[in-house]
Amino acid sequence: MQLTNDDAAAIYARACRAWYGRRAMSVVTGRVQELRRRGDMSGVEAWGKVAAVLSQIKKTHSERSNARGKLY
Repeated sequence: MQLTNDDAAAIYARACRAWYGRRAMSVVTGRVQELRRRGDMSGVEAWGKVAAVLSQIKKTHSERSNARGKLY
């Protein structure tokens, strides 16, 4: 089984969420900034994908939480 870079980013985003909880996005964006300072643009791209997946996870989680809070 081969994983794409997008698959790997999704797996790592979920792992970061499990490891760092609410701080996950802060940790990942800090890593992106560090890599950018070092000039590692392939690293910036890879970690940027992780950040994008984390944003999507957060959005989905918020939408689910809001839906549960509504009275029908």
